[in-house]
Amino acid sequence: MADLWFYADGGQRRGPMPISELVTLLLRIADPRRVLVRRHGVENWTPAGEVHEIAQQLLQSPPPDPASPPVEVIREPAIPAEDAAAFKNVQPEPTGISGWLGLLAFGQVIGTMRLVVSIAQYVQSISDDVWAVFSIEIWGEIALNGALICLAIWTTVLLFIQSRRFPAFFIAQMICALLIPVIDRVWIASIFSVALNRPFTDFLAVGPAEVGRMIVGVISAAVWIPYVLRSRRVANTFTE
Repeated sequence: MADLWFYADGGQRRGPMPISELVTLLLRIADPRRVLVRRHGVENWTPAGEVHEIAQQLLQSPPPDPASPPVEVIREPAIPAEDAAAFKNVQPEPTGISGWLGLLAFGQVIGTMRLVVSIAQYVQSISDDVWAVFSIEIWGEIALNGALICLAIWTTVLLFIQSRRFPAFFIAQMICALLIPVIDRVWIASIFSVALNRPFTDFLAVGPAEVGRMIVGVISAAVWIPYVLRSRRVANTFTE
């Protein structure tokens, strides 16, 4: 029976195998003379370069054909097995417009469309007589709300191109959406108070529908601004 040999590679024992196969495998290693080997039945491991019959064949054998397929090499794990097992259940980092971010994107699109429609309906509802008397006031309102529409549209564009500037613009849009109705109300009350010679507070009255919209705006800002600031999906998505 021919001698059988083992060799150590990456902390693992490989073999048994005949010496001819062992030499072939060793020749595929960068420094074969330093690889530990042992004969079957012998306990001690010895560098291949110190084993006469192996060292002689290593010197006499030509280098392996570069076209031949590589030998599969099993390396020692970079981390302990018990630590590696803990990574099996690790989920990839969330990214992309889905999940809660998908809900935000849906609300962003619908909210922008509703804002455009509501402003258009408001302008169409103004009579010619009101336009003639309060044209400056109306144009001021249109300018304020038009600026908010432009901000909302640009924020939506940044959302879908996944720009890193989206979170900052989205937060600015949420804050402006809360402040502009208040500024608009103060603007109109000031102009009407002067034009009609009546107390300023007479024109600050807010109807239930407008109060409801303000409450919804505050709740939305309280929910979505912290989400945009803290979400891992947001941080991983808006990187361009």
